[in-house]
Amino acid sequence: MKSRTKIGLALAAVLASASAAAPEDAGDGRLRAFIANARCYASLPRRAHKPDFRLARVRDWKYRKDHFWIMDGRQRIGLLNLWIGEIEIFRFFPPPGATVDYRMPAVHHWATLQGPRITIVPQGSWTNRGAMAQLVGETLWMPVWTAGALRRPPPGGETLRLRYTENLGGRTEMVHDFALRFDPVLGYVLDCEFDLRADGPRCFEYTNLLTGGLSDSRDRRKRYQKCVWIRRDGALCYMYQNPRSMMQSSGPEWTDLPDDGGFVGWVAERDMNPFLEIVRSAPRGTLVTCSQWYDQHVFNLPPPRREDDGLYHVTASYRMLSLPLPLAKELEDAARTMLPLPADRGAAPMGFRQHVVNDFETPIPAGTLYNGSMWGHAARLETGLGRSGSRSLRVDGGQEAQPVHGGTAVYLETGKRYRLSAWVRTRGVTGGAYLRANQVFWSWEDVRASLRSKGLTGDNDWTRLEIEFTPIAGDPFAAPGLVVEGRGTAWFDDVELVEVPR
Repeated sequence: MKSRTKIGLALAAVLASASAAAPEDAGDGRLRAFIANARCYASLPRRAHKPDFRLARVRDWKYRKDHFWIMDGRQRIGLLNLWIGEIEIFRFFPPPGATVDYRMPAVHHWATLQGPRITIVPQGSWTNRGAMAQLVGETLWMPVWTAGALRRPPPGGETLRLRYTENLGGRTEMVHDFALRFDPVLGYVLDCEFDLRADGPRCFEYTNLLTGGLSDSRDRRKRYQKCVWIRRDGALCYMYQNPRSMMQSSGPEWTDLPDDGGFVGWVAERDMNPFLEIVRSAPRGTLVTCSQWYDQHVFNLPPPRREDDGLYHVTASYRMLSLPLPLAKELEDAARTMLPLPADRGAAPMGFRQHVVNDFETPIPAGTLYNGSMWGHAARLETGLGRSGSRSLRVDGGQEAQPVHGGTAVYLETGKRYRLSAWVRTRGVTGGAYLRANQVFWSWEDVRASLRSKGLTGDNDWTRLEIEFTPIAGDPFAAPGLVVEGRGTAWFDDVELVEVPR
């Protein structure tokens, strides 16, 4: 996990950076064209509102150095997160009455987002060494905790303008500008400009879109069940949230955006439907769906040549916005082309879901919503051998399996008690076959606590194993594991993770 180091504050680095103009409105794109021509657009309400944007420090002790509320008057509408490098918007219209008191959760990361967010710096490149500044006119303010006191905050305004700059090594430098404004129909809109000048021709992820509830494994909390995007030839496509149908290996005709930009987002919810509209991308942009969170990575294709300055350039104009429900429904209805299931995904991947008995008799369906994970790593489907049917998962000696190959994270709730159980059959196991529950914080590799059941050695017919545990405070999810140590083979069937009375 990253260390909570303070972001760099060198004002000189900001002044010396490329002078990309802060975006006020990046112009029309394909999503805007759809909105303007939508049947329902003329009847959508126009809301008169003069925003008063400013930043305010988050006062919770664990967040106060690198998290800032985005304010509209007295209302918290978003979060500037300089720990991991993200801008999150909680809502897209000011509340009609009293303010909504948004608070920081005990653990704040992708599992606890309250609204959509975009990345300040591409994932995997965030170093906490860049410089973030707020622009007020031509004045640069540093909205960061420094020298033990917060600098005098700038006055509010109708547009909140931020600029992030960083040298990524050698002559590779980037400037990322953000401008938050208010649209009478769409509400808060975040316009963005990205400018990268690199030593080599790099494929660079200039933004990433994720929103709260998208990858929640609890059916009652799952949101945004369908993704909508526009592919390279202009066809409007959709896919359900399912680890068998993601924009990863379906070919450039499906994952590349049109030369003049495109869009990607999720439908259809009452309160917000987050979208990224790429107005311009040079070189052309391409999409990749995360197999766990279902967030959308937006990359550029590698620049084909050096420019006059001897560097390779990547530039993009894009915006984050939310479609009102009538627009989202109309866009969903217009999407007719379903992402094909790639042949290399496997004929019958086996799934894992909470609060049900996973007997591995039915493969994950294609072309529908599947709110669960897929077993990966060493797990193999064994046909003709099962406790409650004719199938089970086989794990050979010295191997382990977790449902992390694809699909949603396995969420837990603090204060509740859970039981992981399975029926296990072994042959020739020397070290032990057992169940394991890893409680994780940020990623599947960041394990905070690990529990294991008793182990089976030698030859055993179907035997029930289980673990009961209470999640540690603030930990949002766990990783069930099927483990075989030493030599031998174990078969696991009827795997179940359920909440039990305390």
